[in-house]
Amino acid sequence: MQIGKQFPRARVSSVATALGAGTVLAAISLALAAPVALAQDGPVSASWQQHHKTFNYIGISPTYSCEGLQDALTYLLQHSGAQLNRPVTAYPCTGGGPTTLPSANLDFSTLQAAQGGGSGKVDGVWRHVEFSMTRSNPELRGSDCELVQEFKNTLLPMFITRNVTANLHCIPHQTIGNQFDLSFDVLAPANGGHHDGGAH
Repeated sequence: MQIGKQFPRARVSSVATALGAGTVLAAISLALAAPVALAQDGPVSASWQQHHKTFNYIGISPTYSCEGLQDALTYLLQHSGAQLNRPVTAYPCTGGGPTTLPSANLDFSTLQAAQGGGSGKVDGVWRHVEFSMTRSNPELRGSDCELVQEFKNTLLPMFITRNVTANLHCIPHQTIGNQFDLSFDVLAPANGGHHDGGAH
């Protein structure tokens, strides 16, 4: 997988010039563990709740192309246990180049705890999720620190979470020196399957 092909994002400065090749390879080798691991708890009766949200990226750096922002938000949502009802759609788009203060239309569902059984109920489990510069590479890198911070503040409250720990040190206009480590337990589908509440 080529990082540039995966995320065609326009940035203030290139990660390739900021980090040596050995550092990049070391970071990728540390990312072999799955970003979502099962927490030790039994199943929870849950149901899907749909969310319509306009996400406004207000970070200073990096700048994102529409496709880059769409890919990053899709990764953050899906690995947090969300189900996308429609693909993430970013705007305004400038022919694949960077966009100043882009936004994205989000239509996704998260599991909420439910009482008892019945139709529409699904088995949920607590899963541990961690987004960091090593575990999430190459989908997320150090320069995505502000995006992870905005995800925590605006989107994570729509999930049922516990044990949230955030160590976010974001430096605008820098591709080095940024540090982010966001971890939490989230109520997610036990089988990882999709619900039937919308188009995918």
